[in-house]
Amino acid sequence: MKHHTHPITVFQNMGSFLFLLIIPLARGALSFGASFSEWLSGAWVDILALCAIIGMAVLRWYCIYYYFTPEAVHISEGIFAKHTVSLPFSRLTSLYLEEPFWYKPFGAVTLRLDTDAGSARSHDATLTLKKRAAVELLGATGVRQRLEDVSHRQIFMCRNFYVVILSLITTNYFAGVLFCSTFISKLGDILGQQIADLLYGTLAHVAQLVAVGIPPVALFIATLLAIGWGVSFLRNLTRYYNFCITRSQHRLFITGGVLVGREYTVAFDKIHFIDIRQTLFTRIAQFYSVYIKCAGYGKSDGLLPVLIPSARKSTLFGYLERLVPEFVVTPRTIKPNLLSIFKFIIDPLGFLVAVPVFYFVTGWLLPSWHDLISFVSLMSLVPIFWFLGVRICDFCTTGISEKNGYYTLRYSQGFTLHTVVVHRDKICDVCCRQSILQMGDDACDLFLYTYGEGVTRHHLKNLPRRQVCDLFGLNPEKSHSFNPSHHFAKYN
Repeated sequence: MKHHTHPITVFQNMGSFLFLLIIPLARGALSFGASFSEWLSGAWVDILALCAIIGMAVLRWYCIYYYFTPEAVHISEGIFAKHTVSLPFSRLTSLYLEEPFWYKPFGAVTLRLDTDAGSARSHDATLTLKKRAAVELLGATGVRQRLEDVSHRQIFMCRNFYVVILSLITTNYFAGVLFCSTFISKLGDILGQQIADLLYGTLAHVAQLVAVGIPPVALFIATLLAIGWGVSFLRNLTRYYNFCITRSQHRLFITGGVLVGREYTVAFDKIHFIDIRQTLFTRIAQFYSVYIKCAGYGKSDGLLPVLIPSARKSTLFGYLERLVPEFVVTPRTIKPNLLSIFKFIIDPLGFLVAVPVFYFVTGWLLPSWHDLISFVSLMSLVPIFWFLGVRICDFCTTGISEKNGYYTLRYSQGFTLHTVVVHRDKICDVCCRQSILQMGDDACDLFLYTYGEGVTRHHLKNLPRRQVCDLFGLNPEKSHSFNPSHHFAKYN
């Protein structure tokens, strides 16, 4: 039996046909200065364009329908050319049920379905349905979405204090600034450009008033970043508030959110790996956050694929044993030697050398900008020293181990320390790379690739080459070039 999506989809579809508004806009520009009666005589064109937008949106909604069989759900759409997607229930990796507060008066929810075969950036299928219809479809997949119906459940409910910690460490300054800028621009489009100019002007005026020995431009940028940080923090907090996980035998059920209720269903055997992350701050404070890699989970609206928002070491492994007992973290058996620390700190040391060069060169070329250049140079030292601290921690923790087919990888990426646990079946390629500088102590960089929606690369630096080759069954005697882009061995 064919089912249509929720009628609210009509309003969503109207955005695709707003280009037709160019007709009344063009007519208004051409009739500028004409009398009201002359403009009114051609109003039928505007009405026709509006009817076309509504009509096309309704027609597109009518042409979208779905039906399900015992084996799969089939989704068909298209006005002139039909396009049908079939998703076998056995291949579904995650299901995402989203209920924004503005949908509740209409009884609508958004259901998103994913498999390993889809795009890494978009969901395989997205349907806006009546809540009753979404529950019916979930029942057809064999997934019970209601948590109280899950038998033999093991529940992890994160204290909201730890959700605040997660929001603090994942807040993105620039995402917040972009959100604020977009909001102000849209507000200017609606209420007039004077409103947007007034808001930006007020920020600049405040920066000038409070600037004491600090260049106003620098303080204005700092004010924008602070506002962006606050907005991004609040967005993260509302996303993960009341975070809760229930595990059945084969699935994880994840819920949370304030303004937008979110419910994820993740097939346990479709999880590619778990990722325990720390920043330098959380390492000092002994907090850990755990993420999972699974197709579809965390794909929408900048969401993170969180398994445990934040926990201390004393409770972390107990939570992991309850939620993902198959993924066991083991102590590293292969690690860098003591003399290889230079390999880890060479990048931040290079930045430390570059800052004085930038200061003197730009100060000589632009003497009138001396105050701003001094401020930028001084402030840039903060992330560089932070990066240096991360790399020192990376040197102290980097390594790899294996037990029962599960590999534990420890490495850093950017400002984040990762501990990844992955099964050998999820590994698609292992490459060792040795530079001429690593030849003396016979070390190498390990690149391990895991598959899912796309490929994820894990880079471990300066490990003993022969031990790595023995662990993965590689041939250490195979001839190789010292070209940095050349891989001398691969895992089959």
